[in-house]
Amino acid sequence: MDLIMDDLRYGCKGRGRGRRTPPPSGRPAGKKWCVPRGDASDAALQKNIDYVCSLGVDCRPIQAGGACFNPNSVRSHAAYVMNFFYQTSGRHVYDCDFAHTGVLTFSNPSK
Repeated sequence: MDLIMDDLRYGCKGRGRGRRTPPPSGRPAGKKWCVPRGDASDAALQKNIDYVCSLGVDCRPIQAGGACFNPNSVRSHAAYVMNFFYQTSGRHVYDCDFAHTGVLTFSNPSK
């Protein structure tokens, strides 16, 4: 399925390929995003990247030359994978916890 990165993931604009599960009933799609907490360390965020990418998620977009590589920072790359995980795992609050390093926002961080 073709996805608009803006709608699904933080820190990335453009088109990509991926799998998306429908939102739970009663919740509109694209209204919440999972982003790193402001006080989350780069080390903790790198663990989030490693964890999500180890699940078989296509992390090529955040690798050099990928559509979501820039800005090239641990925080930006973590935001991408954390939100991707949240959006495709059912959009439950616990899907954005990441050992207390994630937070849900109602403001589109890509804008």
